Amino acid sequence: MAVDLERFNRIIDISFVETATRYDGSELRTQNHASSIICPRRGRKPSIEINGTFTTKNYMPTFNLTVKNLYLDLQGKQYSKVKIRAGYEGQLVPIEGSILTMYQEQPGPEGKTVIQCMYGNVQQWLDTMVDLQFDKGAMLTDVLDAIKTKLKASEVKYGEKARTLTLKEPLQKSGTAREVLDVLKKRFEEEHLAIFIRGTMLCAICLTEGDSIGTAKLQYMSAPPQENTGDEAGAYYTTITAPWMPELSIGDILEIPARVYIRNFGTVGGAAKTQKIQVTALSFHFGTTGTTNSMTVQGFMVR
Repeated sequence: MAVDLERFNRIIDISFVETATRYDGSELRTQNHASSIICPRRGRKPSIEINGTFTTKNYMPTFNLTVKNLYLDLQGKQYSKVKIRAGYEGQLVPIEGSILTMYQEQPGPEGKTVIQCMYGNVQQWLDTMVDLQFDKGAMLTDVLDAIKTKLKASEVKYGEKARTLTLKEPLQKSGTAREVLDVLKKRFEEEHLAIFIRGTMLCAICLTEGDSIGTAKLQYMSAPPQENTGDEAGAYYTTITAPWMPELSIGDILEIPARVYIRNFGTVGGAAKTQKIQVTALSFHFGTTGTTNSMTVQGFMVR
C-alpha cells in the first residue's frame, strides 16, 4: 500500500538556468546560474503543471510549464534553459529543455506564468551542419554514429530491427541535422524507420516491427483501450488513457497485463494475456495540486 500512496504524491522540481558570458578581468568565461523551485515532499505545495506531446515524427518536441505566483528576478538576467525533475515520490525523471518564451497568462494575485520549452537543445538541431558520405551497404548504425558525434549526443539507442538496416543506395548529403535526418528516414520508408530524440540520446526504431528502446508496465487505466486500423503503416494501432507514467517514453513497449484490464473494467475485453503496444506518441498533463494527472498513449499493437 505504501508504494501506491507514493504514486499519488506528485512532485515537480524546477531549476531555471541562466547562461552568461562575462569578462572576469583577464578573459571571457561562460558561467551558469540557476534559480530553483523545490517542491515540498510533505505539506502545502506550489501549484505547478507540466504538459506536452512527444512523438516519433518530431525531432524537437515541446512542453509547457505553468507556475502559479512565480516570482523570478529577471532584471539583467536571461534564463535560457530549464531543468526539471517530475513524477511521483521515489520515481522522479529528469526533463531538460531550452526556454522559448516566458509570459504571464494571468496577472495579479494568483497569477499564472507560462514557460514554453523545446525538449533538449534547440540550437544543436537548427544550426549544427552535418556532411554525410556513405557507400551502398553502409550500416545505419555507422551513419547515426556520425550524426551523433556532430550533435554531441550522449549515445544512439536502436531497436533490434533498426540496428540491422543497411543503405540500399549511396548517401551523400550536407545540411542541418534536421535536414539530413529527414533524407535518411526517406531512404528507409519501406521499413517505417523512425528517428527521434530522448533527452540527450538519439533513437532509431522500425515502426510496426515491435522495435523498442525500453519496456514499461501499465498499472492503471482511465478508459478501455481503443483499437483502430488503417494507419499509414497498415497496422493496428491503439489509444490508451491513464495517469501519467514518468518512466514511459516514445519508442518504448507498453505492457498491459490482463489483470489490470480486469481490475479497471471487470472484464478482460478479449485480452486473456498481456497486451503490448509500441509507443509512437505520448501526450501528458501533470500537476502538483488538484486532479491534473493524465496521459494519452498511441502506438502499434505488437502481435
